[in-house]
Amino acid sequence: MKNIIKMKTLKNSNNAVVGIVASFLIIGLIVAVLSVIQTQYVPKWMEEKEAEHMSDIADQFAELNYAITTHLKNQISGIPILTKITLGSKEMPYLMSNRAFGHLIITPNNLLINVSGNSFYNETFGTIKYNSINNYYLDQSYIYEGSGVILSQRSGSVMYLKQNFDVLLQDNITITLNLVNITTINNKNNSMAGYGPTSIQTEYVKDSYNEKPAIDNVKYINITTDYTQGWYSYLNSTLRKNGLNDPKFYENDYKGDYEILIKGDTVVLHFLEKSPFSVDIKINYIEIEAQIAQGVFESRG
Repeated sequence: MKNIIKMKTLKNSNNAVVGIVASFLIIGLIVAVLSVIQTQYVPKWMEEKEAEHMSDIADQFAELNYAITTHLKNQISGIPILTKITLGSKEMPYLMSNRAFGHLIITPNNLLINVSGNSFYNETFGTIKYNSINNYYLDQSYIYEGSGVILSQRSGSVMYLKQNFDVLLQDNITITLNLVNITTINNKNNSMAGYGPTSIQTEYVKDSYNEKPAIDNVKYINITTDYTQGWYSYLNSTLRKNGLNDPKFYENDYKGDYEILIKGDTVVLHFLEKSPFSVDIKINYIEIEAQIAQGVFESRG
């Protein structure tokens, strides 16, 4: 009888040990699976999530550009347009991950345009800029500057939505440049940082269409900006597309029409005296007042 009891006790003890070992194995398997998911899959999922958010920002800045273009066409003050901007993206639920943040800022006097010819033009312009603060995907910035949108990242910058820069080559070269000055109340920085949705309210203020005469015999257009690569590539491709020639693209002693250089933070567009064409430029100044806020906007008072 005692032997039977001992055998039952031993059997129950073995079952308990097997059960504990099985539990540890299951827990270890779960931990291993979660570890693989956490280290291999979560970063990929979050990178895709942040990439999608960057694509949303691109679309939202395209909407902002459209809103400002609408102001320019209608030229009616007192009718604001609201554009949504999503600052960041959320983290993954139930898994360890970091949410992305963003910073949106309006900066007055951030772009300088200088034109020299038979007269001179010198003006500064405000910009609207979004900076991403990502944890997994490449950080990017979208900037409304001049009259277009620039995409900037670690490798450089490109003109994402082109500037309002028209070139006409006939008996001479005629350039029309529409420049938008983004201003704020009292001309101060206006910014918002975080991860939730915010908005930009834009409103037409004034323009100088037909107020200033064209500048004749233009020799230089200097653009001082944080995004020289984007401006350089855009200006060069626009001029060449419209029939002007940069002599460095030719092996012979061709008398080109212009040269374009980057000097520090300035893009220098030089129209050459050897060119058979003279250059006239018409600059139209447009002022748009903008505010960033989360539902409530400061009164212009």
